[in-house]
Amino acid sequence: MGKKSEADWAYTIIEEKNGPVFVRDLIDEIIKRMNKSNDPKTSASIYTRINIDNRLVHIGEGYWVLRDK
Repeated sequence: MGKKSEADWAYTIIEEKNGPVFVRDLIDEIIKRMNKSNDPKTSASIYTRINIDNRLVHIGEGYWVLRDK
């Protein structure tokens, strides 16, 4: 497998936590693991990529989980 995308990292992190993850915590962890700059533009880009990935589901109140297989 090549380099992981932001959405791939989100999937991995949620899977590791084995439950819902708050979006800010998720974005911060992705930034850390990908060694990206922590600025609003980066955060917005990561949020967009999480939002369009059909493996991930927003369940309300800012929490994300993995879609049932």
